[in-house]
Amino acid sequence: MEKLIIQSILSVSDTISMSERILNVTRPLTALDPKFGSLHTQTSSIFERLVKNQKNTTKNSFTDASVLADKDRDCAFICMRDILHGMSVSLIEDTRTKAAKLYAIIEKYGSQIYKLGYNAESATLLSLLKEFGQPGNQQLLSELGVIVFYESLKAAEEKFVSVSEQKSDEKTSQTNESEAASAIARELLPELTKLVSMLQLYSQFDPGNYATAYNQVITYITEINAIARARKTRRQNDKDDEEKLPQG
Repeated sequence: MEKLIIQSILSVSDTISMSERILNVTRPLTALDPKFGSLHTQTSSIFERLVKNQKNTTKNSFTDASVLADKDRDCAFICMRDILHGMSVSLIEDTRTKAAKLYAIIEKYGSQIYKLGYNAESATLLSLLKEFGQPGNQQLLSELGVIVFYESLKAAEEKFVSVSEQKSDEKTSQTNESEAASAIARELLPELTKLVSMLQLYSQFDPGNYATAYNQVITYITEINAIARARKTRRQNDKDDEEKLPQG
């Protein structure tokens, strides 16, 4: 029976899928035998740890918020950049002169800083906002009536930094509290094998209660093994193709 569940070819996702299906179909049988019920509970506990830690590695609850916050600060920057650029080519000399001084600051740090990575953009915006925050530049922004757009950009950047800090804190917390999913999978599969082996034994002595579940479990294992083997073969074929590529 141990050969039915082949640990070496199963990914963490395969292990989760196989375990979930086996545990679900065998759950009604736990009331029939205390030993089977105890092993099922033990296996289920490890499975729940695996699912929890797999989720921790795939999703941060602040990811979507950080994407939206980044989009907002990009829009705020583009708005301010374009308004100042438009004023800097105004036919009104006083407006043109004042706006040109401010737009020169944007050109200094880059008119497309929104294309930078998260950290690089924050560092650049911090410097830009600091320069815009100087008394003389604040006066120019007020006289041009555009200080509200400076405040909007400043608020958008502060919000992005706040969300990023929360995202980082959650990632740190998950790292400190989580276990490696692959290690839990290696712990789970032997217990799952024991459960299936016990089910096989019981199905031989009490087919009326256990045979149907056992046959379903074998079907599940066979299906997932087939998927895992196909994936392994595909990867090996891809590797072989790469090795056959002409060397340049």
